[in-house]
Amino acid sequence: METIVESASTPGARLRHGAIEARSLSKDFGGLKALRNLDFSIAAGEILGILGPNGAGKSTLINVVSGLIPATSGSVMVHGENVDSLDMAKRARKGLFRTFQNTRPSEELTGAEMLRLATLTPNKASAGVSYRMEDLLQTFGLQEFAGITLRESPYGVQKMFGLAAVALCRPRVMFLDEPFQGVADTEIAKLSGVIRHFAAAGVAIGLVEHNVRSVMDLCKRVIVLDSGGLIFEGLGSDAVQDPKVQEAYLGHRFVKALNG
Repeated sequence: METIVESASTPGARLRHGAIEARSLSKDFGGLKALRNLDFSIAAGEILGILGPNGAGKSTLINVVSGLIPATSGSVMVHGENVDSLDMAKRARKGLFRTFQNTRPSEELTGAEMLRLATLTPNKASAGVSYRMEDLLQTFGLQEFAGITLRESPYGVQKMFGLAAVALCRPRVMFLDEPFQGVADTEIAKLSGVIRHFAAAGVAIGLVEHNVRSVMDLCKRVIVLDSGGLIFEGLGSDAVQDPKVQEAYLGHRFVKALNG
């Protein structure tokens, strides 16, 4: 069960002991502070929305947490285990996976061939949600695309195959970097269903996405970054009304349209 320690009402003051925790996480690029002393966590089965304007530090956050680049300071815990000394591949073996904004798998592979390759990866987690390829194809409605090349498949279907490939690696924690970018509305609904499926199976999910409507639909709780710092943590319904969030990211016109 998730333990919550209430210490103050300021962003980052609520410390949650979840599937993944970041504590005082910072990243500097020379004189640029891309991340500033971030505290956040995601519980097993939770989808946490990660919002903010361009340049806020969202992709840097995923890169640091996943082990693609090292943190300047702070720590990352996966199910209570410190993973700071581990690279991306070793963090994957602990069950921590991420996607990229512009994943371009070999377009000559069929969907089924891509998934078979995923079953051979040496970076499977030793524990985590276990799936069979046939079950994923059926659950995600991908059977009709399994035998055709990814080049022939709709972009949203390509992204679903990408998520299915991650699923075959036994994820415990997943960070999704703009999964709805370039995807048609009808395919967004299908992708959202896939993401909900992972959460229902107990996977902790961090969702970075500019499609705020989809984030509000999927996520009960969100964090909002600006200039590398945390300016909001709480319910998504409260975020859209928060003056700092409106000024930094959403804008009053957008909030009016969202509520109307």
